[in-house]
Amino acid sequence: MEGTKLDEKPRVEKAETSSIQWTTSWDSMIKPLPLAPKATRTQKCLAYVSGTLRSLGLNVLVYVLQHFLGFGLDEIPKKAFHRDRVMALGRAMIHFLPFTVAMGEVAVNWRGVYIGANIEGLSYLQFAAKFHEMAMQSSLAVIVFAAMRHIVFNGDTLPIGAMLSGLQLTQVSYLWSMELWGVAFSAIPLRRKLTVITIIVVAVLLASTVGPSSAILLIPNLNYWPAGSTHVWMNVTATELWPSSIDGSSVPSYCSQAPNVSNICPSSEWESISDFLSLANGILPSSFQGPFTISPYSVPVTGQGSQRQLIIQHRWSGDESTPYFQSAAQATTQQGAVADALSATSSLWDIALQSSNSPYYDQRDAVQSIVADNYQPYTLASCGADIIEDQTDDRPVAFPIPPGSTPAMLRKASVTDSMMQMLTIVHPTLSRPDILKTPGSKSDYRVKWVALPQEPFNGSAIGAIILQPTTNGTQGILLCNMAAGWGTSSMNMSSTPAASHTGLASSSIYDPNGLMPQASDYALRIAESVLDFRYPQYPQQPINVAESWANFLNPAIPSLNTTVINALMGRKVVTEDDTTSANIILAGLLANGLSRTGFNSQLQGNLRTVFDPKLNVSIPDGEYWFSGNGDVFTVDPAASKHWVKLRVDSSVEGYAFSISGIAPKITAVVLLLYCAFVVAHFTYSMVSGISSTSWDSISEFLVLAVNSAPSIQLRNTCAGIQQMAVFQIPVRILTSRDAEGAEDHLGLVFCHVDETSARRCRVRENHDYGTMIGEEQGVGGEDGAPER
Repeated sequence: MEGTKLDEKPRVEKAETSSIQWTTSWDSMIKPLPLAPKATRTQKCLAYVSGTLRSLGLNVLVYVLQHFLGFGLDEIPKKAFHRDRVMALGRAMIHFLPFTVAMGEVAVNWRGVYIGANIEGLSYLQFAAKFHEMAMQSSLAVIVFAAMRHIVFNGDTLPIGAMLSGLQLTQVSYLWSMELWGVAFSAIPLRRKLTVITIIVVAVLLASTVGPSSAILLIPNLNYWPAGSTHVWMNVTATELWPSSIDGSSVPSYCSQAPNVSNICPSSEWESISDFLSLANGILPSSFQGPFTISPYSVPVTGQGSQRQLIIQHRWSGDESTPYFQSAAQATTQQGAVADALSATSSLWDIALQSSNSPYYDQRDAVQSIVADNYQPYTLASCGADIIEDQTDDRPVAFPIPPGSTPAMLRKASVTDSMMQMLTIVHPTLSRPDILKTPGSKSDYRVKWVALPQEPFNGSAIGAIILQPTTNGTQGILLCNMAAGWGTSSMNMSSTPAASHTGLASSSIYDPNGLMPQASDYALRIAESVLDFRYPQYPQQPINVAESWANFLNPAIPSLNTTVINALMGRKVVTEDDTTSANIILAGLLANGLSRTGFNSQLQGNLRTVFDPKLNVSIPDGEYWFSGNGDVFTVDPAASKHWVKLRVDSSVEGYAFSISGIAPKITAVVLLLYCAFVVAHFTYSMVSGISSTSWDSISEFLVLAVNSAPSIQLRNTCAGIQQMAVFQIPVRILTSRDAEGAEDHLGLVFCHVDETSARRCRVRENHDYGTMIGEEQGVGGEDGAPER
């Protein structure tokens, strides 16, 4: 350590020579002071109590206690290290509060605790989190000082840059300071160096992150939280509820007349599509003036106990720069039978709140959800305009390509005389004279349903030809290709007081396997909505529709002497041509009709109940339901073998402690790492019994330095330090002889000391130190080394 690299250059180039000559003893610098008085038993007891108070940061109470007991201002000899497990336990109490709170935060959030809809004094938790941060930082400082003192207690060297590291934990800049890097490049043994650096770096990182971590876990979040789950059964099979092909054999005959239409009929609530057209024309229908707020692109359709949303969107697909720019409409709505079952479950959940003391009773909103094994119909219609000149028109009949498909999936038909400027496919058997035979008045809109064979119409559900009103020999027609399929989706239903009389269902695409690809140029892509039609990934199960079933989408309305198609086309979008209105009407009618399959099915099973003495009736067992430990419905295994089984998850909106999310998990790891540090220090203290509160402040360390002999290795550092080499100097705290010849004084030693002298002069536990150096004996040898 004597090389020139360790030398600090003087801060002033020209200076007068100091009259003080650095010696190896304090004798030439100060006059000897009287020896400090010996400690009495009371003073020793006071030192015991004050040590515990100091470890808790309550130094001011020590002064108050001394003043109350009438002690003077004289400092008495003190023990630098105590070997006493009781005292070590008392000094470890500084960890109790921050450790307990940190473990409590992790435990409560890990378990998940719902608080309620409102929390009074929530802002005060910010102050509590800050106080907890300061307590943890103080605890970390104690741990770092204890680690450094352990090295000192063994008489080992420690780089000067690490001596006061415990006071710099809150400064992230300490990680790139010369003090820490001096430790990294010091000559102390590698194992000790890695231990010191690891403890300091981890402690600095923890001191910087425990505060935000505590705030995240201490302050409850406002969100939707789990509030029970159960399976429900419906007395219908999956093929009946979501058929791959559908015909009119299961539809009651009375569904062919609109006044007799009930919810089971495919055309039920066709008026909702009329409301949608009214909205498109700037007219607010009466159904939008009720208690529900429906988004502008949807209209309400009701079930037996639920209210659903029929969503219709009109878009363009294809390449706008080509003549094959295709107009299309998409539609979807929740399956009526499933929505009714979810509504019934939601009502039972509300009743179950009365059977328990659950905190869920205090909530802003309750939502029942089906997120798996649920399907709803997605439909798409694309129409193109053409004409039939007369009965002799023998041109082929061509339909637009299946909506949602791409030209690469199909062969392009050659239609030389067609007026449709889009990709088309010729129907193999249909002729134009056959179209003219469609029944109905020529002054009305008429529809002819046409089966489209899968070869070549790959992916089509059914075709429709709308004959426009005509008064001459030329017949205008709209040739429409329709696609349909069952797509997986989640269904949610709120049970807020405003919606207590009926369940308002909403849904979104549920794609657990991530199969949704990017749409191509010709595929219809609507990423911002719940609608998506991308063959062959979505919908997953295509539907083939028979003409016999499609006829029920256009029942007669005898009171108006018209049909549903004619009534709806009469309210067409005035700013667009008939093609746009036909797309919207056909897609909406098909989605609405498919959503009514299995409409008569109901919830099945025996409900788990408890007797409510206040109501004098049996009500659903809320405690069991909210626990999520099992199903509240029980069914016969044999009878329910082929029934549709769905899982309903309940959630409530309110404040809760939860570990869900990335941020809470990271913060929990941070606090657990802090707790591991505390446990390690506590274990060391209890096993060894060693504890100390010495030199944990700048003032105490400054006094220790003043009471130590100066070293030649610290020359030119009185005005500051610029070289890292100074922070690499190994330092020990060793004993030296006082005026009476006893080794009762401690000082810093900046030099190499042989291990024999270091062991002889190492700090001893339970030994009083504190006298000043007298005239008879100084610190000792060169650079303040103890004499051998």
